[in-house]
This record gives sequence, C-alpha cells and structure tokens, in this order.
Amino acid sequence: MATDTRDAAPRPKRATRAAGRRRYRPLQFIHKILRFIREVMAELRKVVYPGRSELITYVLVVLVFVSVVTAFVASLDFGLTKAVLAIFG
Repeated sequence: MATDTRDAAPRPKRATRAAGRRRYRPLQFIHKILRFIREVMAELRKVVYPGRSELITYVLVVLVFVSVVTAFVASLDFGLTKAVLAIFG
C-alpha cells in the first residue's frame, strides 16, 4: 500500500496578497501633498528675484541671442536650399 505523505508534512505558510500590499490611506496622501506645498513655499521664500535693471539686461541678452541663432539657421536653410537645387536641379 502506498503511503500518501502530502498531508503528513506541514505546509509552509504563504504570504497573503494583503500582507504584501500597502493599505490605501487617504489621510497619508493628503499629508504628503500638504508637506510638498509647504516645502515649495519654503523654497520660494529663498528665491532672489532680479531688479528692474537686471531684468532689462537679461531680456536684451535673450533677444540678441535668439536673433543671432535665428539668422544663423535661416542662412543655413537658404544656403542648403540653393545647394540642393544646384545639384539636383
């Protein structure tokens, strides 16, 4: 007669699904959002905003830089268009 040993050995306990999963806690989520907002406000208090003269200087520098880059890209486009038309007619 064959002996069935399956039931003789103790079964190892399996972890349930709920044990491996974190519980949803709405109050903890709200706490995290509020903490984030407080930290953002604290960082914004540390910001040093430029004065009027610095702001005008920065705007002029950006406008000049954008104009130079635009002129460069436009000249490349114009030159490459002429080259392609000259080669392929």
